[in-house]
Formats: sequence, structure tokens, C-alpha cells
Amino acid sequence: MRKIIFVAAAAAGMAFAAASAQATEFAGTWTLSELNTSDPGLVVNATKTTGSFDIANGVLTASSPTTTINLFDLYTNEGSIEKDDKTPLPIQLTFTFTTPSPTSGGVINGTTVGQETFLGVFQDGVLNWADSGVTDVNFGTNLSGLLTIGVNGGAFNTGLFGLDKGKRAGLDVSATFDWVNDPTSGGVPEPASWALMIAGFGMAGATLRRRRVAVAAA
Repeated sequence: MRKIIFVAAAAAGMAFAAASAQATEFAGTWTLSELNTSDPGLVVNATKTTGSFDIANGVLTASSPTTTINLFDLYTNEGSIEKDDKTPLPIQLTFTFTTPSPTSGGVINGTTVGQETFLGVFQDGVLNWADSGVTDVNFGTNLSGLLTIGVNGGAFNTGLFGLDKGKRAGLDVSATFDWVNDPTSGGVPEPASWALMIAGFGMAGATLRRRRVAVAAA
């Protein structure tokens, strides 16, 4: 009986390893640049313009391939939208990876702009990202691994007949990491992982059958 339990536990361990074996650790820094911090144009500020991330092996797995981290709050201290604020100005977010290496991609471009709606009754700033705020990051041998990063945009400091100023009326910007596949994988998880799991449970089943035959013969 102990042998059966041991084999079953080993099979379960193999299954767990198979499901997460292909997950890669992603670590590095992010940098927010090209902020328009003075007139002309809508003046925007961020609670942080740089930070680090470390998504350890096992956080992104076959059963849970995405994770989200908070980056910064984007806001303005201007009191109202003026004519010069309605010109879109650039903003850029760059993810630089230290692990894995090498990588390519990780840059998201966008704009910030002030807008008025309903004849100026409502005013706010708007953060718009190109390509819906999504960038592909290729990594590993021949850069055939794939991670996508998606960043949210939206309105900030929305106010009535003016802007609600300050950080509390800002926009929370987060990044969602979506692990697609490792360089040797065609998907999540790769077929070899499923084969390993099936083999492990097969071992446990074979041992159980042999045990029953031995009991019956006795």
C-alpha cells in the first residue's frame, strides 16, 4: 500500500512539474518617458516614472498564464482644459528585460490630450495607447518565445466645468503580462508536458493493477 501511495505521489509531482516546467522567469525594469510636464499642452505627471518587475518561475503557468502589476497613477494639476491642451502629445512606456535574455520588443507608444464633452460641461485628460496598449516580447533562442504585455489607458481628472485636480483623480495604469509560449514550445503547455503527466499516472495505475493481481493469486 505504501508503494502505491509513493508512486501516486510521484506521478502527481511529475504532473505538477510538467504543467509549470515551461514557465520562464521575467524580470527587468519599466520606464515612462516623454511626459509633457510643462506648458504648452496638457501638463501631466506620474506618481512613478520607473520601476522594476520580477515575475518568478511558477507565477505564470499553463493553468494561469497571466498576471497584472500596478505601475503608476497618471494625473494633471491643471484647473481646466484650454485650447493648447487639445493637441495630443507623446508618451512612451518601455519594458527592459534582464531575464530572460535576449529579448526584443517591449515598447508601447501613446498620447495624452485634454478634451471637453457636452459643450465643455465635462472636462478630462485622456491617455491613449497605440495598438490598444499591447506589445509583443520575443525571447529565448532565435527569439521564438512569446510574452505579450498589455497596458490600460483611459480618462483622468474628469470634472464638471473644469478638471478635478490631483493624484486622487488620476488614472491607475497597470500592466498585464500574458505568457504565450517558451522558445521550444508551440503553446501552453507543450505536448511533451502532457505526455509526462500521462506517463506518471500510467505508472501509478500499473502498480495498482499489479497489486490487485498479487492479492488475487494469494
